[in-house]
Amino acid sequence: MDNVSLKIEQNSIYALIGNNGSGKTTLLRLLVGLLKPDSGSIKIFGEKQNRKKEDLWRIRQRIGFLFQNPDDQLFAPAVGEDVSFGARNLKLPEEEVKKRVDWALKSVDLIDYRNKSPFNLSWGQKKRACLAGLLVLKPDLLILDEPFANLDFKSIKNHLEIIEALRKENEMTILFTTHNLFFVEEWADKMLVLANGGAIFEGIPKDGLASEKVEDLIGSYNKIRELIRKNRV
Repeated sequence: MDNVSLKIEQNSIYALIGNNGSGKTTLLRLLVGLLKPDSGSIKIFGEKQNRKKEDLWRIRQRIGFLFQNPDDQLFAPAVGEDVSFGARNLKLPEEEVKKRVDWALKSVDLIDYRNKSPFNLSWGQKKRACLAGLLVLKPDLLILDEPFANLDFKSIKNHLEIIEALRKENEMTILFTTHNLFFVEEWADKMLVLANGGAIFEGIPKDGLASEKVEDLIGSYNKIRELIRKNRV
């Protein structure tokens, strides 16, 4: 990453766009303290990030990180046990853990799957189970790495409705990476476009998708969008 600057407003939806190798994952790892910047600084939740273990732990307790591949996140023999892990790790009272797990499973429409193996779920259900595991932490910042990958249109729409309802209910900030520019235009408040480890645009998605700066990166998207408007596809 080189000379990247961004500001994410509280309770907003912020998209990271870029081809593979553009620096999206590196930026996410920097934000949660998994990587240390060579220069510059990161301020999160109003305080400058440092490398002290206790400070990183305190910050990470306020962040939920959804992996691109849910199989990298699921591990327990039952969905309910998997979802409860984070809350128990916070050493919450058992009654509070149960309350949060019930709420999270209902929120993602998996309450009837509590005792089922997460490894027998569909891809979309696995993603929702992982999301429930983050919701029990009641994070202030929810980071979603390619949340729409390998999902059909109906599943994507369902995920968007769930996440948007949760954001409004809990005043969460959402940061997500994606290659699906149609949903960026409809859903995100702002976006950052990365290329070769640097930022080439930050701002409102509508402006970015029409910008000459990012034409080489998203040109095919603009052509498809124009065809759709002309009812040709």
